Amino acid sequence: SDLTLRAPANGGWELARAAATDNAASTKKAIVGSWIETVTFSGPGAPPPLKSLVTFSADGTITVADQGNVNNSAGTVFSAGHGSWIAQGERTFSWTVVELISDLNGNLMGTLKVRGTYTVDETGNAYSGVFKAEVTIFGDTFSFEGTNEGTRIQVEPLP
Repeated sequence: SDLTLRAPANGGWELARAAATDNAASTKKAIVGSWIETVTFSGPGAPPPLKSLVTFSADGTITVADQGNVNNSAGTVFSAGHGSWIAQGERTFSWTVVELISDLNGNLMGTLKVRGTYTVDETGNAYSGVFKAEVTIFGDTFSFEGTNEGTRIQVEPLP
């Protein structure tokens, strides 16, 4: 195994380097795909957990749809969330999402901004992480935080 500067002449070293680069690139994209997650809020008076659908696209964008986005008793509607993500390590990713908050007539009331960090497990089919959120309504801001546990949505072929 004498790999020296002569090795590129036979292509072996260049191929080995390309394979390592491809593997690193695929690890940094481990989050790409669609997921169903459980969002658990922390702190006193926290609401019960809810479900969320999340799609991380290869171009670094993220789209989110949360359970309960229309709340008749509170008179609010939350839009789908849109944002961006980046790789922070081998299987760790940071993201930011913004949702618009409107009243039931469609009048803008404010925004929800959520920031988080997820780590994809070694199977590539689950992640866990933490988030911090800020709600701004009519100029007043409050924050909350919690955890997320996601499972990749798999193709289920027809029988």
